[in-house]
Amino acid sequence: MSSDPATSEFLKGIQIGRSQDIKQSAADALSDRSARSHSREDAVTGRQFERMVEATYRFEKDWKGLEARFALFACGRLGMRGGEVTHFHREWRDESEKIVEIPKHWPCSKGKFDDEVCGYCRRRALEHVKANNLSIEDAVAALRHALPESELAQLGEDDLLQEAIDLRKEVNVTMKEAREERWKPKTVEGSREIPYDFDVRCEMVLDEFFEVHDQWPKSKATLNRRIDEVAEAAGISDNVYPHCLRATAASVHASRDVSAYSLMSIMGWADIATARAYIQANSEQANREIRSKHR
Repeated sequence: MSSDPATSEFLKGIQIGRSQDIKQSAADALSDRSARSHSREDAVTGRQFERMVEATYRFEKDWKGLEARFALFACGRLGMRGGEVTHFHREWRDESEKIVEIPKHWPCSKGKFDDEVCGYCRRRALEHVKANNLSIEDAVAALRHALPESELAQLGEDDLLQEAIDLRKEVNVTMKEAREERWKPKTVEGSREIPYDFDVRCEMVLDEFFEVHDQWPKSKATLNRRIDEVAEAAGISDNVYPHCLRATAASVHASRDVSAYSLMSIMGWADIATARAYIQANSEQANREIRSKHR
């Protein structure tokens, strides 16, 4: 007996659903500081953001200040994830429409050697393999769970083991295959369009940056470091990192009466509840409404 494609997809779905949450959450905790606390709670204030922008112009090296400024606006106004900024390329920007288009896939060759993916993409590929690939035990368990008892009764232990081996061949991916899929957004919804002309300074920073670079020239670790450096230069003791700046962008949009569905779209979220949480928790919007009622 051989599993048909539909059965294989079903069995793969069973395994992913069972292991993805535990394995992926553990991987995220190790690879992304945003998992250590709720990024919405770490969003910087408007005053802190302005202090950091101002601090970029005091960097001893102009090129470092430009990188820090670009990082601030890409994360803190466009709401891009760290991996998106790391792979942000000039071709993603449509200057006529004033939008940044996050693609579904972008070939990464930012490793130390030619045509090698960067460290961030290597880690994501490894996480994908660990989270989605079936072990023999997983495959046997999935078969026992999914196949009708009448079919299981016809299989001896050796036949069941062979079916498990065949299933692994069908659904598992190699590290090479996983790397070839990089770079891609963290989620399907991450492929999206982001307007950038709502903030003239953001538009000017993009112009300034892409006059010098075709893409973010360094690694995600450098992105984290630039944000650390600019926070320190601005005298901000709070923990500032790419994802809390992304939360800052969401908070800014929410304070401007952006609808939950529009916020969900521009931020690349799958769950509208996330967008509603930002809107409901936005004190700036509430304060503005209260003041308008008493004037």
